[in-house]
Amino acid sequence: MAKKAIRLEELIKVMDKFDCEIEDIEVLEPDVEFIQNIHDNSVLIIDERVNGYVLHSLESVLLLVIFAMIANCNTFSEIYTFGCFHFEWLNKHVRFENGLPSLSTIKRVISFINPKELEELLVNSVQVFNNQNEPIYRLGMFKVIDIKSLDGKTANSSDRDNSKDGQIKKMNAMSAYSLKKGICEATEFIGDKTNEIPTCKTLLERINVKNNLITFDALNTQKETIKFIHHNHGFYVAPVKGNHKIMYEEIKDYFSDEEFLKKVNKEHYKKTIEKRNGDADIREYGFTDDIGWLYEKNEWTGIKSVGYAKRTYKNSKGETTTDTRYYISNLPASLIEIISISIRGEWKIENNLHYYLDMVFKEDENSSFVKNTQKNLNIIRKFCMALLKSYKEKTKLSMNLTRSVISMNFEDQIQKVLTM
Repeated sequence: MAKKAIRLEELIKVMDKFDCEIEDIEVLEPDVEFIQNIHDNSVLIIDERVNGYVLHSLESVLLLVIFAMIANCNTFSEIYTFGCFHFEWLNKHVRFENGLPSLSTIKRVISFINPKELEELLVNSVQVFNNQNEPIYRLGMFKVIDIKSLDGKTANSSDRDNSKDGQIKKMNAMSAYSLKKGICEATEFIGDKTNEIPTCKTLLERINVKNNLITFDALNTQKETIKFIHHNHGFYVAPVKGNHKIMYEEIKDYFSDEEFLKKVNKEHYKKTIEKRNGDADIREYGFTDDIGWLYEKNEWTGIKSVGYAKRTYKNSKGETTTDTRYYISNLPASLIEIISISIRGEWKIENNLHYYLDMVFKEDENSSFVKNTQKNLNIIRKFCMALLKSYKEKTKLSMNLTRSVISMNFEDQIQKVLTM
């Protein structure tokens, strides 16, 4: 359903106050509403440019970059070229009072923006999911508002190291993704003197944990992280690997026992099968509340269950690959439905996100050596992915083809992107 600039409750208030009919109220087009939201929220960013020398508003340059990225542009040169070709439409909707910004201006403006301020602006500028407080899962009095997956990503950075060759540094970013909203809610960039583990804690402090189910990779299955989530009334489904060798071996041995496995699969088990073009993707999930045997159970705050997730992939040639992972959770095994959804969601983000950023948006091929440029481009790319997600799902096209189709008829297709 198309988003309206004035919501139903606001319409009712306006109609009552001014005694007007519905046809008297102007409803903004989707692109107009989106642009207005960016403009209204631009106050969240401190513009560090010198007053009196500013020819282009910060939000106008930002909108140019967003629209160009949606339309299959990956580099600053492509973004500028996009602006030249679509200047009439852009000037009508975005308003470039002093003409199109130059290539150097676009680069400079993006480099000046504070990444956290940019992310706050983008998240606040679009209502990706209307029912923000409606639970993604409910069973009686129990509810999970959202599933949030924390995921790390490495890309070329915006700096060089101090070695003789001056190699490009790697930019390590950790992001929190909302499965319900389809957006990246927060990003923390990992500095040279730290690593992903303390960054995970910082990221958790920035997002709402209460009544949300948090997932992450095995590196971040740490006792302090688990404690923070549980004490803030959140839920976790945490993978266990070799970095916690004793617990990993215990859980693996438990589910390797045929009797125990049969009992688990009879009580709290879920299986899904997806078939496409002769291939079969089989996923099995089994959890148990029987954890009295777990040696370190008292060291992991709130733990109630352990389980496994097994993925078996069979291609059309009859070749089979299997991957089994093990988990701990502060949810009871009876909630296998939401547990399985969270694990599947984490796998999708882990696989699709990296692929889209690297292979579709060509993140690793684009490096910049100016201030916050690469960090801000990373944030904008993920925001564009969220905008494109519904369009892609409805058209059944790949992300690459989706951007190509939009680029061929941008001025019509952008309306569809912003109304899905």
